[in-house]
Amino acid sequence: MRHGLLLLAVLPLMLSAIAIARADDPMQIAIVSYGKIPAGSAFQTELTDNTELATQVETSLKKALGNHGFSTADDAPYVISISADRTGGSTNLSVGNGNGAQSNAQVNININTGQNTLLDGSAEPTEKIERAYRITLAIYNKSDGRYVWRAEITDRKPGVDPNAATGPMVEKLAGALEKSAKP
Repeated sequence: MRHGLLLLAVLPLMLSAIAIARADDPMQIAIVSYGKIPAGSAFQTELTDNTELATQVETSLKKALGNHGFSTADDAPYVISISADRTGGSTNLSVGNGNGAQSNAQVNININTGQNTLLDGSAEPTEKIERAYRITLAIYNKSDGRYVWRAEITDRKPGVDPNAATGPMVEKLAGALEKSAKP
C-alpha cells in the first residue's frame, strides 16, 4: 500500500520533469497531415532551392527514410519537396564580380513607415529576429498534385551549426513521417 501511495506522489513530479525537458528542447516541429501515406512508400526528392544546405538535407533524408521503412526512387508516386534555410540574425551576402573572385557585401535596410505607433502614441518596440535553422518538407502525390503531408522543424539554439544539426533534425522528421504512415 505504501509503495502505491509513494508512486502516486512521485508520478506528478516525473510528469512535470518530462514537460520541462521538452520545453528546453530548442527544436520545434510542426506537422500537417492531409491524408495517410502507405507504409513502405517510395519517394522522389526535389530541392526547392539548389543550395548546399538543401543538398545536405536531401542526402541525410534519403538515409533516414531507409531507416524508417521507406525508399527513394525516380519513378515514385510521391515527391518530397525539400527546403532548408537559416533565418534571422545578421547576414553576409557573397556577391560575385564576374571574374571568379567574390566580394562580401552587407545589406541593412531600416524603414520607418510610421505604422509602429500605437493608438495611445507610444511606439511599438522593435523585435529582433532570432537566429535559427529551419528544414521544411512537403510531400505531394505526383498523379494529382495534392499535398498529403507537410512538416517544418526549426532549431532555435543560439549559434546553431546547420551542418551538425541537419542529421538529428531530419531523423525527427523521418520519425514523424513514419508515425503518419498507415499500416
